[in-house]
Amino acid sequence: MTKMFNVNIDAEGFDPNEAQEWVNEMGNVYADMEVSDVNISGNKISFKAGFSGMDDTTEDDIRMKLDEYMTMHELFQAKNISVTA
Repeated sequence: MTKMFNVNIDAEGFDPNEAQEWVNEMGNVYADMEVSDVNISGNKISFKAGFSGMDDTTEDDIRMKLDEYMTMHELFQAKNISVTA
């Protein structure tokens, strides 16, 4: 079973439709990553993320991939990022 984490990003300077595509594309770039429950509201982007079939994933694992993806695909300026179980 995939262990999912809550990801919350406080950001500015993004279009909601582009932010939705950005999150969905992260699931395509990392084939083993599952992304669900995407919510874009105001200056907040939130979603659930995990790695397929891995039950030992940690918050740091998700954060590492998120940081890497944000470096490759700079859509917005993140003010705060949290990853919680």
